[in-house]
Amino acid sequence: MPNWGKANPYQNLLADALGGQGYTVTLCDYPKARLPLIRLLMQHPDVGILHLHWINPWIKSHFWSTNPLKRLAKLLLLVADLRLCRLLGVRTVWTVHNRVSHESEDSAWELRLRRQIARHVEVCLVHSRSAVSVLEQSYGLPLAAKTRVVPHASYVGQYPPAKPEAVTLVRHELGLEDSNFVYLFIGAIRRYKGIDALIEAFGALSAPDARLVIVGSVLDPQMGDWLRDKAAADTRIILRPRYLADEALPVYLELASVVVLPFAQTLTSGSALLAMSFGKPLILPETARVYDFPGEQGALYFAPGALTEAMEAAQSADLAAMADFNRREAEARTWPQMGALTAAAYEQQEGTRRDKAQLESRKPQQGRI
Repeated sequence: MPNWGKANPYQNLLADALGGQGYTVTLCDYPKARLPLIRLLMQHPDVGILHLHWINPWIKSHFWSTNPLKRLAKLLLLVADLRLCRLLGVRTVWTVHNRVSHESEDSAWELRLRRQIARHVEVCLVHSRSAVSVLEQSYGLPLAAKTRVVPHASYVGQYPPAKPEAVTLVRHELGLEDSNFVYLFIGAIRRYKGIDALIEAFGALSAPDARLVIVGSVLDPQMGDWLRDKAAADTRIILRPRYLADEALPVYLELASVVVLPFAQTLTSGSALLAMSFGKPLILPETARVYDFPGEQGALYFAPGALTEAMEAAQSADLAAMADFNRREAEARTWPQMGALTAAAYEQQEGTRRDKAQLESRKPQQGRI
């Protein structure tokens, strides 16, 4: 949960990989109920594992009131929901994708909610070793014993290759010349992704042949207006505010000299792995070192306020070597491998009340997730 498979291939690919490990996986949204997890188990009584991913839809109602008593009551219900799952013999697993939601309505309260979820689920999953210490510090809990590292798989072979004629057509539509050095930002355009800092940094770049191509759906109309104003003021900025179909993604990536992802706060990045899957060098913030990939061989990292300098450095970097490293790194991160590590985390006994033999005896009847 939740079922975000239509907008993001991550869950569908993971579900297929878990199928190869003998599990039957169902993607569901959080039911609208006071105890949504228990309600779900009533709807699917054969489920043995509840695997939570993004929790935003689950905790959204916790921000509807600022009344401390109402918030406390909701928090107690959340804890009760998790504890009842354990009493019913259902294992709860949480992949922690973010320290806190990107656009949280109340980050302090959300941290408290997340701390309780981390405390009461049986297993936490993260995509990098560095993320474990970040979460322990943020949530104030000793999580290492119940946390398993499952590296995020890449998207090698998951998208159709870019057709040369399509690349030529889009290059012409964007007005790009062979001499242009193309910085690409691709994906949903939201404030937390640092798009405003990217525009400002590019504006300070003294490179007439440089082009900044921004492609992705704009969810905030005000941001859309702001972006159009910025693109009108600097003809080197090329804005395409649209959703990209799967066949279009490789085309835009093919045009990029380097992919810039100035995300402010994330614990992992599917966008970075997508770029690496197509052999693209990256420009990332220092905070992105928590991903544990690709490192200095595949990315240029920048400190706060130093994005312009990193963009300048990219023009003299050995981009071919960076591209080759990223492609090889992506090829090594497979979905079957991720499925096997996830399944092993489901079956691990440390930090739980149920030993492995007991879980194995239940697996044929309760292998649904």
